[in-house]
Amino acid sequence: MKKTVLVVAAWIIGVLATGCGISQPKAIPPTGHFYLDKTADFSAVGRVVVAELENQNATPALGKTLTQALIDGVDKKHLFNVIPIYRLDSEWGSLTFDNLKSFTPQDMANVRKHLKADAMVYGTITRYRSYPQLLVALNLKMVDLRDGRLLWALADVWDSTDKNIELRIKEFYKNEMRTGYEPMNWQIVINSPNTFYKYVIYEVTATLPTNQQ
Repeated sequence: MKKTVLVVAAWIIGVLATGCGISQPKAIPPTGHFYLDKTADFSAVGRVVVAELENQNATPALGKTLTQALIDGVDKKHLFNVIPIYRLDSEWGSLTFDNLKSFTPQDMANVRKHLKADAMVYGTITRYRSYPQLLVALNLKMVDLRDGRLLWALADVWDSTDKNIELRIKEFYKNEMRTGYEPMNWQIVINSPNTFYKYVIYEVTATLPTNQQ
């Protein structure tokens, strides 16, 4: 009897120590919020303009900050040579970037000619909340400047209080950040706006092709 009790006790300790038999929740990946033209030859897209995002919120610096995070994220994909264009750049006015949403074929041709670019990424920060409930909503597009074709688009919301987002943040931390942020660990993402932006852009750029086709 004593031997049986000891065996059972050892099994229980093993379960508690390893977590075996305990169901751990898994993150549900983002689905259905982006479009990718699978017939497009992305290997023919060499240079991409990334225009400063339109900021529909009351945080003035947010547009430039998230645009820089987007540029860094696209660079890490090693798909394109990125040409950043900000609102204070002279090209912004001369190439009528204020009218991005109603760009004509001639406007696209002008951008292509003057910046020697094949495509353009632009979009809007439609919603934003600051700490402690970090929330970012983006609407982004990539168009081919040669023919106006839509190559890629995304519209989604990232809310730090969403439980599934929290699970995805933990995966992002484990795979992309790993260590060096003790004692906060993964919670650094939901406590640091700039780190949260990097997480958002990581998921944004994950919807782009993984390599040139």
